Amino acid sequence: MSKYNNSSYWLKDWEDDDILTDSMTEGEKKSHDLYKLASSKKAIANFVNIVTNDQIPVIFNTRGNSYTDGKTVVIGANVVEPKDFDVAVGLALHEGSHIKLSDFQLLSDIYNLVPEYIKEGAIKKGFNSTISTIKDLWNYVEDRRIDDFVYKSAPGYRPYYRAMYDKYFNDKLIDKALLSDEHTTETVESYLFRIINLHNKNTNLDALKGLREIYKLVGLNNISRLKSSEDSFKVALQMFQVILKNLNNIIDDNKSDSDTMSDEEFKNFSDDILNGSTDMSGDMDSEDMGGTPMESDFEGEGGESSDSDSDDGKKTESTTELTDRQKDLLKKKIEKQKKFLDGDISKKTISKKNKETIEAIQESGSEVTQVAQNYEGGWGQYKNGTECVVVKKLTQSLYVNDSFPMTSLSWEDKKVRMYYQKEVDNGIKLGTILGKKLQVRGEDRSTIFNRQKIGKIDKRMISSLGFGNQNVFQFTELDSYKKANLHVSVDASGSMGGNKWEKTITNVVALCKAVDMIQNLTIQVTFRTTTNELPYIVMAYDSRVDKFSKVKQMFGGLHPSGTTPEGLCFEAIMKNFLPSNNDMDSYFLNLSDGEPYFHGRNFYYSGKEAAVHTRKMIKMLEGMGIQTLSYFIKGIGDYGSDLFSEMYGKGAQTIDVTNVTQITKTMNKLFLQK
Repeated sequence: MSKYNNSSYWLKDWEDDDILTDSMTEGEKKSHDLYKLASSKKAIANFVNIVTNDQIPVIFNTRGNSYTDGKTVVIGANVVEPKDFDVAVGLALHEGSHIKLSDFQLLSDIYNLVPEYIKEGAIKKGFNSTISTIKDLWNYVEDRRIDDFVYKSAPGYRPYYRAMYDKYFNDKLIDKALLSDEHTTETVESYLFRIINLHNKNTNLDALKGLREIYKLVGLNNISRLKSSEDSFKVALQMFQVILKNLNNIIDDNKSDSDTMSDEEFKNFSDDILNGSTDMSGDMDSEDMGGTPMESDFEGEGGESSDSDSDDGKKTESTTELTDRQKDLLKKKIEKQKKFLDGDISKKTISKKNKETIEAIQESGSEVTQVAQNYEGGWGQYKNGTECVVVKKLTQSLYVNDSFPMTSLSWEDKKVRMYYQKEVDNGIKLGTILGKKLQVRGEDRSTIFNRQKIGKIDKRMISSLGFGNQNVFQFTELDSYKKANLHVSVDASGSMGGNKWEKTITNVVALCKAVDMIQNLTIQVTFRTTTNELPYIVMAYDSRVDKFSKVKQMFGGLHPSGTTPEGLCFEAIMKNFLPSNNDMDSYFLNLSDGEPYFHGRNFYYSGKEAAVHTRKMIKMLEGMGIQTLSYFIKGIGDYGSDLFSEMYGKGAQTIDVTNVTQITKTMNKLFLQK
């Protein structure tokens, strides 16, 4: 069984994450966490949308606490660890369900909805926090109603709710306090403590006068009878009246509490809620009480006398006592519960910079996928393989982000340094020439064959029928090129720098430009490198969805770095390759300058074993009907690669850096074949 319980089903690559990150630097781990955060954010949003059957936005908080404004779920950012995922899902479901089921207008109007006779009765008893107390009671009942709905309508999500309650409210000291004589004096503080723990199995309904009556008003075992926020509000009013009737003193024991709002302060607070200027207190995490509140039914439990419904004020004899230290700790835990009730839940926030990085990662469709499972390398068998970052689309936001390994930003204006714009311009010129030669691919040639024995009657030959001519038919033969797709995969490791990269960029841009001029050709360009000790492959250009202007504007800023993960990257995007079919020919063009090498996170990929793995990937491509070509680009003074032909088979060629234009010539010839 997975040590990460429910989250392991959705995020399998987290199973060995603690091992994989051991060798990472602090900076690498932070960057890695952002990819995890982006993945978990997407997964959590999907959970919310599935359960609520609504497209509710889920965003991370950059400051303050978790909350919902009635339209968006805002959650804390601390979900990079597997143990946090279940809790975050529970919170997001709780908050999203409030958006779907709660009446936010009611909370805004609560000051005016409380009857005057209740306000006046409280004032006569010296109680000055009527509205905020009713609000707390309403939050408790509403949360139970909301959670019960989701718990019953989506049983598969119950473990996430349990994880949320366990993290935010279950506590052994609270359990013990409920069985003790602590908070057994009839004060508002005691009532709130006992009420927000009503669903705890250790609750004692004889601990306070009226608590049993309040328990029956809430009706946890039949909470689904409440169909709206208004129903919850009515119950909260009744609960407040029971409390007011049984208060021990006429002096409000809360009015000296700096955290308690006066009625006037709460009115001002509630006016701000719908304007989004403050958190909706208690709407998401609320008190997030422990246990399984949706299943609670305490008849006969927690010290309750099941055969007595009286509130005679007699307490059951307590057999549990707290030490002085436990009493001090209890005060802190109760304060924490109050903060839960008020929605004042401290969460790890995320910096503006990291938020921008996460948004860039999400916009690009980036994901971390597992590759090379059961790979046998020089250091033994790697059962779980390694992770590979796959960027499905190079976006402008990712292009200018520090997390992207193929661009460098200037210190002055934070713009991408366009080191290779000259090479891009040269590639456009070369591509224009190539494109003009290839335009013949877009032409359909038809040849008419007349004087045939079969086909369509040639009207001009009808008169010859009287002279015994039987060859009066014709047919037309259409000569056209099939559609073709070219996937160009470029080695962007550090050794490709200098002259190699300049020539490579020129030729890749030329191919993109030529294809842009031809209707029945498409092209994808991917670059493969490494980042944060992970293989990294990015779909930089796809003519099916991108305009050529993207190449013109971005490719000049791309530079090589990292090592050579070869087959690891091919495996990561295998499902994205287009196979050949009756209507289209498919080609794979690889540009590289070295043997595969990748070393990171207790994973070693090199030599014969890596070549065998890469060859396996190429065979899979060939099995899809894709014709493969691979060029080993050798710089001046470089040695050749003994393993290159072994990896890429018949399609492997070696060319020196001064003859890289051979690539475009070869593709020109290839595209003109029928």
